[in-house]
Amino acid sequence: MTIGCSELVTPEVMYDFNPNFVLRASFAPEAGSQAERIVGSDGVACQWENQSSGETIVVAVAQLAQIDLDTLKNELVMSSNAVPTYGDEGYFDVVDGRGEAEVFSGNYWIVATSPAFLEPGDAVMIVEQAISALP
Repeated sequence: MTIGCSELVTPEVMYDFNPNFVLRASFAPEAGSQAERIVGSDGVACQWENQSSGETIVVAVAQLAQIDLDTLKNELVMSSNAVPTYGDEGYFDVVDGRGEAEVFSGNYWIVATSPAFLEPGDAVMIVEQAISALP
């Protein structure tokens, strides 16, 4: 994927979400995270940090083959909560104080994770922007 972080989630959308979040220039996904998995699938992962609280938002996206998408969706059906307002198919769960939205749109897999996402609606603005940025 060649999409840049400022295209994936525009500065305007992030400002509207919370003006204290700024894009980090460099970022390596946490080991074992879905973002790391996405980067390993030739995707892109971006992180924004709240300058006041230190909370982060990670958004990652990869384009995958249908068989890989089906495998991921089947995993999530058993382990997460379906959210009908996210893309073609979406899921949300809170683990260790961080909300994680996993969204499928066409042949793309999008993951948005943050302690700022306590319920599915908290991530909608970010998820919708990421979906609209896809080619």
